[in-house]
Amino acid sequence: MFEGLAKRIQNVFAPFGSKGLLKQEDIDQFLKDLRWLLIEADVSLPVVNELVERLREKLKPQTGIVSPQDYLLKTVYEELTALLGSYRPLKVNPRGISLYVLAGLQGSGKTTTAAKLGYFLKRSGKSVVLGAADPFRPAGAEQLKVLASENGLYFESFVENGKVDIGKIQNFMKRSLHDVLILDTAGRLHVETDMLQELSMINKQLSPQEVLLVVDAMLGQEAANIAKSFKEAAPISGVILAKADGDELGGAALSVAYVSGVPILFMGTGEHIKDFEPFDPSETAAMILGIGNPKAFLRKIMDLQREMEESRPATKGKDEKFDMNTLLEVFESISKESLMDYMARALPVNANLDPEALEQGKNRIKRMKAIIQSMTPYERKHPEVLNASRKRRIAAGSGTTVQEVNMLLKQYGSMRKFAKNPAQLKKMLRGGLI
Repeated sequence: MFEGLAKRIQNVFAPFGSKGLLKQEDIDQFLKDLRWLLIEADVSLPVVNELVERLREKLKPQTGIVSPQDYLLKTVYEELTALLGSYRPLKVNPRGISLYVLAGLQGSGKTTTAAKLGYFLKRSGKSVVLGAADPFRPAGAEQLKVLASENGLYFESFVENGKVDIGKIQNFMKRSLHDVLILDTAGRLHVETDMLQELSMINKQLSPQEVLLVVDAMLGQEAANIAKSFKEAAPISGVILAKADGDELGGAALSVAYVSGVPILFMGTGEHIKDFEPFDPSETAAMILGIGNPKAFLRKIMDLQREMEESRPATKGKDEKFDMNTLLEVFESISKESLMDYMARALPVNANLDPEALEQGKNRIKRMKAIIQSMTPYERKHPEVLNASRKRRIAAGSGTTVQEVNMLLKQYGSMRKFAKNPAQLKKMLRGGLI
């Protein structure tokens, strides 16, 4: 995300890498260049003006204690983080089911976002129901039902006779033993009075913990204007940026919170159900400035480890044997999650990561997977039985060479010697082998 803006903004900082002193005229030129860059990135003008004025007050000429480039980068990072707002978790109902109402225009990704939010909460241990509350789009209810079924969530429709049945929702909440109900409400082609009245009515009668507005991040600063219109007419408590992965210039992320006065709580970061994460202003500022996002990468590693633990059936005995099946699991997880691509995005844009080397690493993992997959189940559990003829058969079956088979076996042997406790080594591999 924000790759386009990150590359452009690095060019604004670049001239200061070789400077020893920072003069007032340098600061003035820097602010002028930054201002035009942000305007071209479709950032709302009030946001641009606010950021530039904050920086103008804070930046001072300085003499070599810190390099001018580092000084500018640190100051912009701090002010950008402050401008993006502060993160807060979702409010919860301590006495029963928590109700989150999702609103938004048609095409904003609201229904998919409802499922992503539900899956996100499910992974934290919540029992989640996706509730259809859009009387104008029956296909939306069917889509929500399918998404719930595919991702281990519950589904309930609250549309009766072409209207949202508030009484049915109230009764459901009174008797439900679930933790969360997410209501997917009606969308319109533009902000209309009847839609806002319906939203206000739902809020008044149901008193939800959150009314969350889903906006399409690809709309740039227009997303901020939509959020502002909703906020002025309805009780919006938070914003979810859908399709943030398509917002290369960061216009929506930089504009929404400031223009609307409503905090961004989550971002959709891809098409997959798992591509959804809390909005962290400091992480977003780091990505926009192209200085990397290691926290997101580490979070991805932890999620992957947890999923592997959850998917593994309980086994008897103190330790599981570290064998080729273990190694295959790790390689498959890395490939499936595109973890190497994720790692690349965690690095600064000027880290000079060789794309060819990254692609070679991916191909190497594919070849190692093919080698293990060409082994028999017995050979995977007992790789010590692999003699010359078996290795030739495995190499032929995997489209590799005997040399590559020997190299993988050598790496496997080194891993086994690394730790006396196979289970401890296995946990380490799940959490960090890349």
